[in-house]
Amino acid sequence: MINKIKKEKGILEKFSESRRSMLKSLGAVAAATPVVGSMFKAKDADAALADHTMYLRGNYFESCTCETICPCLLLLDPTKGYCTAFLGWHIDKGWVGSTDVSGLNVAMFLHAPKNLLKGGFTVGVYVDDRASRSQKKALTEAYHGIHGGHLGVVASLVKGAEGGPREFLPTRSAKIDFTVNSPHRHLVVHGVGENKMEQLAGAGGKPVVVHDTPLAVAPPFPITVSRASKLVYNDHGISHSFEGGNGLSSPFVYMDGGAKQTAIEKS
Repeated sequence: MINKIKKEKGILEKFSESRRSMLKSLGAVAAATPVVGSMFKAKDADAALADHTMYLRGNYFESCTCETICPCLLLLDPTKGYCTAFLGWHIDKGWVGSTDVSGLNVAMFLHAPKNLLKGGFTVGVYVDDRASRSQKKALTEAYHGIHGGHLGVVASLVKGAEGGPREFLPTRSAKIDFTVNSPHRHLVVHGVGENKMEQLAGAGGKPVVVHDTPLAVAPPFPITVSRASKLVYNDHGISHSFEGGNGLSSPFVYMDGGAKQTAIEKS
């Protein structure tokens, strides 16, 4: 037992200081995000406009290659040792700088080669083809972490040299269908990929929900758990398909803040 305790302590001590800082950033962003009820009122959006250069509010969902419920939420290793995910966001209300991006969709392909805290992500962003040139530029900057906040924390895990810019795959414009018809959720990025999932039924037929996880795409909102019947992706020379993986969904609010990144796009 003593040897086991020493071994586990040794593993914990291997976390780099940068990853500890990342966790602190996650907590800080979550703590700074207003509660669900108040944030969904129009007056709060108006207040945020005065204080923030970026504000994005809406709903998101994703599925990945982990088993349900995804161990990455608890900072554990992915089920298969890696995690490949396809994510989608619908922005109900939002702006980046002076650019209004309300009503648009964004999608993302993400591959984490090992435990998510170790970074090295391969990431490609897809912006709604209804977006104007300025809207696409604004959303690309936001999801590349240029404005910081929680999106900056996520972007900090994308591959790239220590201290250098994060290296994203080229951003594409695409027709994106984002459909929520509970318990079903369906994301289609035309010509690229598809994510189809159904939320799990809990006690009394209510959805299965987890909250207060140490890792989340949209803290501090509760996460509804689903199971994916279809995950397909083909782009950037990557071909991936998976069935029966984990699915997650929640509201989101992203605002600018610390953890601002620099980014480049590389094929």
